[in-house]
Amino acid sequence: MEAQFWHERWELKQTGFHQSQVNPMLSEYGRGILANGGEGPVFVPLCGKSLDMVWLRLQGYPVLGVELSPIAIEDFFTEQSLSPTRSSLDEFQCHESEGIRLLVGDFFDLKPAHLEGVQAVYDRAALIALPQELQSRYAEHLLRLLPKRPPILLVTLEYEQTEMEGPPFSTTEDRVRELFGVAYQVENLSARDTREENPGLKSRGLTWLTEKAYYLHVNS
Repeated sequence: MEAQFWHERWELKQTGFHQSQVNPMLSEYGRGILANGGEGPVFVPLCGKSLDMVWLRLQGYPVLGVELSPIAIEDFFTEQSLSPTRSSLDEFQCHESEGIRLLVGDFFDLKPAHLEGVQAVYDRAALIALPQELQSRYAEHLLRLLPKRPPILLVTLEYEQTEMEGPPFSTTEDRVRELFGVAYQVENLSARDTREENPGLKSRGLTWLTEKAYYLHVNS
């Protein structure tokens, strides 16, 4: 799972992980969860060119994303007919337009100051993109970046890991609690069968595939 792996995926347009529509879990639960944050941006780690960012902005939320691939970021703004301003921010190249600010660079280079004011986090494709050892590093770094513990909407996939080699990687509820339970209450919102919606994953031999949504929050 070196950086070059993801660069090659985007260069070769092997982006089956990109969804052509807004994630149903976001449209169902996003408004309620994000309303528990504040007026700051919603952080979308490993954002790619996700249409979920468009949905978030249409709800009135500023968006802050980080993505390793410059191709993904260029594609996003081109496909949305936006002309972003470009600037440098520490190790990152910043592209910004119409309330959407995307940083090109390594998630692990982020510092808390980069996420100052973030009101909520939406993770659909970051955690599950990483193998178990990197999931631990990802969660630890995310918690360091978010000392004020804003709410998180987390979407995962579960399947029989022996049937397919990730990414995406099967991530159980126990794993989510192991990673985030030290800092958050983990609430399982819902689960749905998505095998038929993912023919690419189905063709890789999966006999079942479940998408789950979690609400991560601190005690009120």
